[in-house]
Amino acid sequence: MAQLPRSWAFWSALVLLALVRVVSVEEGAKRQYLLLTPWEKGQVEFVNTVTGKPVLVEFHPLWAFQGFQAYTDPETEAYYTAGEYPWNQALAKERRKVLAYCSEVGLALKLGDTWFRVQKGCLRLRLLWPP
Repeated sequence: MAQLPRSWAFWSALVLLALVRVVSVEEGAKRQYLLLTPWEKGQVEFVNTVTGKPVLVEFHPLWAFQGFQAYTDPETEAYYTAGEYPWNQALAKERRKVLAYCSEVGLALKLGDTWFRVQKGCLRLRLLWPP
């Protein structure tokens, strides 16, 4: 029977791998890598160009980008859902390894403590670790 390694370095590395999230954020040809914990939050903020109202979407980088919750006014929510379903119930089921947010007028994305802003373009997020 094989013995498990007993060194603190091994167990520390194992715990670190379990706790760290590696995310790449791409804007065109630019790419930045972030290390996050599963407890950190992501959020994207933008203004709906049809209703003129702000939208905030929050999420967490767990095993995928998940735990989505949207905040906006009832008119803007109805714009996205045609009034057919509760938006946050549908968002709560989403699990994605890749997210892309695009805007002509601008959006702001926060991951952990780092802000990204784009106007007339897109931000693409990829959860690289855990695979």
